[in-house]
Amino acid sequence: MTDRTPGVRTIEVADEVYDLLKRTADSRGTDINGALRYLMEVPTPRAATDDDED
Repeated sequence: MTDRTPGVRTIEVADEVYDLLKRTADSRGTDINGALRYLMEVPTPRAATDDDED
């Protein structure tokens, strides 16, 4: 069995994404990695259902 050690990965994102991560980090008092962890933990909102009873 081989041990898997975490590696460093670099992901390029658009400036708008970086700005969003920076604002999220600033508002949460953390760095961009903390903002990423926060955004990944936030539950995804459910899509609105069409409740029309035709």
